[in-house]
Amino acid sequence: MAYSTPTVAFALVGAFILLYLVLPLGKRSSSAVSLPPGPKPAPVIGNIHQLPKSMQWLHLYHLSKEYGPIMHFSMAGKPLIILSTHEAAHDLLNKRGARYSDRPRMVMAGELVTRGMHLLLRQYDDQYKLHQRMEAPLFTPKSASMYRRLQDLESQQLLLDEITEMETHGEKGVNFHHHHERAMASTVYCLIYGYRLKTGYEQSLQDGKKVEAAFVRTGQVGAYLVDSIPAINRLPRFLAPWKKEADELFALECNLHEGNLHKGLSNPGWNFSKHMKASPEGKDMDKTELAFDLGVLADAGLDTSTVALDWFIVAWVTSGSTWVSKAQKLLDEVVGKDRMPTFDDRPKLAFIDAIVSETLRWRPVAAGGVPHFTKTEDSYMDYRIPANSIVLPNSFAICRDESVFGANPNSFDPERWMTGDTTQPPTVDACGLNTSDLKDLPQTGFGYGRRICAGRIIARNHLFIEMARMLWAFDVEAGIREDTGERYVVDDMDCTEGFVTLPKPFRTVMKVRGEYVTRIVKERGTTHNIDHAAVLEQMKVQRN
Repeated sequence: MAYSTPTVAFALVGAFILLYLVLPLGKRSSSAVSLPPGPKPAPVIGNIHQLPKSMQWLHLYHLSKEYGPIMHFSMAGKPLIILSTHEAAHDLLNKRGARYSDRPRMVMAGELVTRGMHLLLRQYDDQYKLHQRMEAPLFTPKSASMYRRLQDLESQQLLLDEITEMETHGEKGVNFHHHHERAMASTVYCLIYGYRLKTGYEQSLQDGKKVEAAFVRTGQVGAYLVDSIPAINRLPRFLAPWKKEADELFALECNLHEGNLHKGLSNPGWNFSKHMKASPEGKDMDKTELAFDLGVLADAGLDTSTVALDWFIVAWVTSGSTWVSKAQKLLDEVVGKDRMPTFDDRPKLAFIDAIVSETLRWRPVAAGGVPHFTKTEDSYMDYRIPANSIVLPNSFAICRDESVFGANPNSFDPERWMTGDTTQPPTVDACGLNTSDLKDLPQTGFGYGRRICAGRIIARNHLFIEMARMLWAFDVEAGIREDTGERYVVDDMDCTEGFVTLPKPFRTVMKVRGEYVTRIVKERGTTHNIDHAAVLEQMKVQRN
């Protein structure tokens, strides 16, 4: 809850009602009948009370079955448009990107906690475009292919760490989330700041997790009343407890991002910090603004790919008998038992890329979507979309669009991404994907239009190599609970709340598929003694 006491909460509600009566909320149109359908709003507050804090995306998905692919909610007079199909999201956010690329005003997360410097929440203005230009050279397919050497090292280390913990804990299993997080964080921090993470308990990562958790909490639509009624931000601090919280979070984030920028500029070897600082766009940029750009990239890369890998394990434990067997049979044929999978195998492992795509579809990382905003009135499907509308693509619903992804959308089925056509010669794209074996379905989880995730190619590369190697190495099942001595019962809908959606914690038994796995992984040994600065310098040479 965003407020410290019921008294303050009631005071804020009272203040809101007063402000509603004396301040204009914008022109009310007489053509309200042409708004998209939705639940009947209450006087004054509209539909605010009908948006639950818990699993909002699931509630909206069920409502879309009643009201259709585009719904309207009134947030105290401010329009909120929910998109629930791929067609609606594509038509508005991709095709009309010039109109829908802004973000809604988020007082807490955007103005108070990050002081307008969080790239995800920035308005689509000249400064945002400057940051896009500064980042763009780092995220091309050619650049992303250069980073695979580092992803190879971290995924190799992941296998060693999981085997080592299994040897210690046996049937109690391993903390797979921690290993996913360490490997992803080490990849991201090395690329951006020039240093790796050996344990996953380093202070910089712990602070990064605090920052990311704060963003998950403060960035959720409807989490803070001040986001729905910005006028109450004029209240004095003793009636506005969110201001003290925001100041503390901004200080934490500044210390983390500026400290990491200093490390990045000082560490040996090429990295993103040095590249962006030397770029035409970054050379004269304010230090804090540059630090936030890099820090937001680090936070985004850390959280999203880690969450996707966690849901991959949930799918493996709860529904993996058929697709895991097929994947392991393919890996045995292509890779064998004398080495582990590499990126060079990717053209022959289209089914692994199908598993990546299905994971991102089945459990989208930001299940509720990232809100867009339109400053001008528009129309779609004979409905009016008012000016100053928040437009929210509900990722959970969109990823269950049967007209796009086929029947049984709640099941985990990588086959939905495969063409099944073995008569065509293989066609391999710049990233190594065998596109002749994979359907041209919309890739989910990376946003839309001009706000699409810049690091999506890097993320898919990371997910591919880690999933391929875990499937090659292990058979996975739920571990034994220490408190009851029984196996964890894993519910594939049991998840955390917030901007990103994590599965609730559990441990897994990761049994090697044969002695050859342990032998190969241990013979290759730890990667922490490898000179990563030299690896980064080689990337610089290859990029140039």
